[in-house]
Amino acid sequence: MIRPALLLCFLLIAGCGPANDGLALQNDYLARLQRSLDAADAPTFDSRSASQYRLPPRRERLLALPELRIGLLDLVIDARRCPHLQQLISQRNSSLGKQLMPSQRLGYEGDLLRAIDDCLPHLQDDSSLKATLQRLASDKRQQLPAVFWNALNGSPEFENYLRFADPALPVDSQEDSAALDALQRLANIGAGIPAQLPPSAGELEPLFFALYASEQGGQLITSLASLRHTLDAGSEMLEQRQQNRPLCPLGQATPRGRILQNIFIKFYAGGLQPYLAQVDQRGQQWQAVLLQLQRIEGIPPATGEHLQRLAGEQNSLWQDFRTATARHVRAWQTLLNSCGLAPGQAGWNSES
Repeated sequence: MIRPALLLCFLLIAGCGPANDGLALQNDYLARLQRSLDAADAPTFDSRSASQYRLPPRRERLLALPELRIGLLDLVIDARRCPHLQQLISQRNSSLGKQLMPSQRLGYEGDLLRAIDDCLPHLQDDSSLKATLQRLASDKRQQLPAVFWNALNGSPEFENYLRFADPALPVDSQEDSAALDALQRLANIGAGIPAQLPPSAGELEPLFFALYASEQGGQLITSLASLRHTLDAGSEMLEQRQQNRPLCPLGQATPRGRILQNIFIKFYAGGLQPYLAQVDQRGQQWQAVLLQLQRIEGIPPATGEHLQRLAGEQNSLWQDFRTATARHVRAWQTLLNSCGLAPGQAGWNSES
């Protein structure tokens, strides 16, 4: 009952937060660029278009896992020196233990395997229980990659972090490093399985909650999608104007060229570009962690395809954003160079 209460607090706080200034900044920039270039109105970014980055249905991301259990009676008879193992198996066979959340199941399997490892030295080499526990431990280690992926794909926390949001990242917002660090920690745990056992549920719980409590995962997805739209629309305006009606046909500064230089200095370099840098900086760590997750053994195909669509090195939201950023810089360079108003040119120095 703790999570819903805490989530309600976060939602109430979010409702009192600042307006969606990340999208407002982009809209203002495009409007100023459109007026200065006498260009046609650019289509407004529709946040619903980010729905293409919706997670696949949970049923497509969960893996079937056969139950591997041992009866408590056997341990009562043969494993009196392994009380912790007895306790864990008793808990798992209880009504509550049969309803473990996927993230709790991951922690439980790690605890169980550690308890088996601790118990085995206390059993006689020729005991049937020792052979049974060794087989159980081997089978459960082989299952750990699937248990890990079910822990992520079956949790509302992971889904919340990778769900697109209506607002973009706020301008000048403080970085929510806790969520990214938690995602990195989970990726490291998955990469180490099965050689390294997952930590207990008590250690995993704060990691999942950090994802649950963060709004910035979804906001980052929306920022990447909206900035790709804004930058491509702005580049199209700049490129079309240069192609159809150059601002400085004689290669010398004109009044309209100086107006565009002012737009560049005040509203691109002074406004949009810092926001771009903020999104890009956060996106680099986000992309690196998603790529690490994508390489973890046993990833369900639907999850792998989704992570590729978000952060892959080709044909992804992340790469589309980087491509749109580079295109927009080139479009500005071409226009300002054609007027002698680019950085390093005489027109730039006199204006600056």
